[in-house]
Amino acid sequence: MDIQTLYPMNINYRYYDLEYFFKQCQKVDLHNGELWLCPQHFLINSHFCEEPRKLKELMERYEVRIRCITPEQNNPKPSNIAARSSLLTEYTQNYFKRVIDLAYDLQCGIVLVTPGWNYHDEEPAAARRRAIVMLRRLCEYASDYGIVLAMETIWRPSSRVAWNIERAAEMMEGVGQDNFKLTLDLGAMGDADETIEQWFAAFGNRIVHCHFVDGTPTGHMPWGHGARSMKADLADFYRNGYEGGFSMEYVHPMSFHEPERFLAETRQQFIQALYEITMKSEKGKEEIE
Repeated sequence: MDIQTLYPMNINYRYYDLEYFFKQCQKVDLHNGELWLCPQHFLINSHFCEEPRKLKELMERYEVRIRCITPEQNNPKPSNIAARSSLLTEYTQNYFKRVIDLAYDLQCGIVLVTPGWNYHDEEPAAARRRAIVMLRRLCEYASDYGIVLAMETIWRPSSRVAWNIERAAEMMEGVGQDNFKLTLDLGAMGDADETIEQWFAAFGNRIVHCHFVDGTPTGHMPWGHGARSMKADLADFYRNGYEGGFSMEYVHPMSFHEPERFLAETRQQFIQALYEITMKSEKGKEEIE
C-alpha cells in the first residue's frame, strides 16, 4: 500500500470535461484511476463504442493508467445484471461484452459489476438467480481476455439482490468462476452494518478492489466529511494484506463542486494515515509517497 494505490475516479467530475479529470490526476501526482463510463465522458452502449484512442491519448498525455472500469448499470439504466425481459437481458449482455473489450484494449484488468436490481413485484431470489446466470456468462467471456469482474454489493434501498456478506457469498458460489472477484464498497458495507474485518474473514484475497468513501455510515462522501476513520479503515486493509486499489467513488452532491479540492484533501489524509500505520514497520513516509 502506497499513495499510488489511491485511485481518483471521474464520477464526481461529471460536470467537467474528461480531460480536466486527467489533468487533476497529473497535478497531484496520482497515476492510477478508475473510469466511470458516463456518456458525457465516454459513450458506449450495447450498439456503439467511441474510439478507444481518445482514452489512450489521455492516458499517455497525463501518465494515468486506468486500473478499473465501472460501467453504467442498475436502475434506471437499461443495463441491469438482473434484467428480466429478453430484450434487456440481451442488451445488458452485449453492453458488458463491449466494456470487457474496451478494458482489454486499454490493458485494464478489472471491470466492476453489481448484482443488479430486482423488481418490486418479485422475490429478490428470482432476480438473484438471473444475475448469477448473467455474471457466469460474462465471466466466461472475460476469461478469454484475462479480465476480472469485481462485484460490489448494493445498499438495500436500491436493491435486495446482494446487499450483504451472506448474499455476496451466495453469488460467489453460484457464479463459480475464477475471475469473479469482489469490490468492497464501504458505503454498502456501512448500510449492512458490517465491517472490513468481517469481509476479509469471509472472502480474503478475493477482495481485489475498494470503493473507498466516507459516510454516516453511508453517503459516499469525500473523506473528512463523514463519520468514518480513514486511519482505522486503512489499518484493517493493511492488516489483511490487501493488494488492490482504493477508488474515490464520491457521489454525494457536495463532491460535484470543486472536485479537485476533495481530491487534494483525500490525498493528504491518505499519506498521513498510511504513514502512521506503517511507520513502525518496514515503510517510511518517503516510501508511501
